[in-house]
Amino acid sequence: MMRIGPQSVTMDMVARDCGISKRTLYETFPNKHSLIIEVIEYNQQQTNAKFMQIFEQSANSFEALMGVYTVAREFIRKTSPVFITDIKRLYPEAFDEYKAQELNHILSLANIISKAKEEGLVLPGIKCKIAAYIFNNNMKNLHNMQDFPFPEYSAAEVFDGAFLNFMRGMATTKGQEIIEDYVVKHFINKEN
Repeated sequence: MMRIGPQSVTMDMVARDCGISKRTLYETFPNKHSLIIEVIEYNQQQTNAKFMQIFEQSANSFEALMGVYTVAREFIRKTSPVFITDIKRLYPEAFDEYKAQELNHILSLANIISKAKEEGLVLPGIKCKIAAYIFNNNMKNLHNMQDFPFPEYSAAEVFDGAFLNFMRGMATTKGQEIIEDYVVKHFINKEN
């Protein structure tokens, strides 16, 4: 559903893809609207679980930010811009749920940036909520690559460039070192 948008998905398709009867599907989800709400809530639960794991395993806030970015990048890769457009237009209640979750992600990102500030990785003048909001909006805008004027770059390259520039723009010297180590481990080594 997230790859093609809810308008294109039928309950018959969902039942077939899940290997269940349509009747069984309707016993769990009385209509498409309830299914969409469940998809959004399930995605939120999975994302929160991934974030918790990232926070537990990260040595510092920048490492956590990079892990969060990896999860966000995967979500954007798997989610068609049509999905969000369809829910906004056809299922306003589901869109409200999606927007509430988006606000939670922005606030979580702001908290990580704030913690990175305390660790000396982010410049003291950075306003954490503003930075998180701007980053979130930039990622959403980049999600729709139709307007991107340079076809020689893949969507992944554009997302990675935007993320790294975001991180570099707010980082202290200590933070820059962590970013460059990350680039060497995750980007340069993959090219060779």
